[in-house]
Amino acid sequence: MRALSGPFALVIALSGCTRIEDMIAKVPFLGFMRDAPFFDPYEAPRPAPAHAVPFESPVGEVLPPLEATEATLNAFAAGPFGQNPFAGEDLSVLGQQMYDRHCMVCHGVQGRGDGPIVQKDPAEQKYPPLAPNLTLPTTVNRPDGYLYGLIRVGRGLMPAYGPRTTHRERWAIVTWIRQLQAGAGTQPGGN
Repeated sequence: MRALSGPFALVIALSGCTRIEDMIAKVPFLGFMRDAPFFDPYEAPRPAPAHAVPFESPVGEVLPPLEATEATLNAFAAGPFGQNPFAGEDLSVLGQQMYDRHCMVCHGVQGRGDGPIVQKDPAEQKYPPLAPNLTLPTTVNRPDGYLYGLIRVGRGLMPAYGPRTTHRERWAIVTWIRQLQAGAGTQPGGN
């Protein structure tokens, strides 16, 4: 076996160096890996283009567009898509997992708006303490479809979790929020 020599051997030997890599990447047919498309963690595949007619979606049922306003969320909750299709199923395990993954950091373990990101000492407050308490009558009296729509499109400081969760996972989160409310002793209509 003959040993490599010359400039080719030098490039191979020094290929771990950033400067050489940067020079090689400037050559169009050698730099294709730097520009390769990829998905970030928790990022869903690209949504379908406008007016496309899907026959199957990796994130579950394809829902109509929804705006993050009080009126559209209430209309969504009152419509056919605002009814929980998994009402008879026990989604508590999935709901708790999804809540812990996406919601607990702001709303807290018990849903009282005291998550780890909300600082208790006003002098050390870095972020606005605007994580609502999910066990108060304001939230308890909202229909399930409203909470589902809010999770899907976000509102105010809350980001949209629709691209990060499936249709079933969003309903599971709503189910878990209802269990947290029941555990806190709050019932619709007051308390």
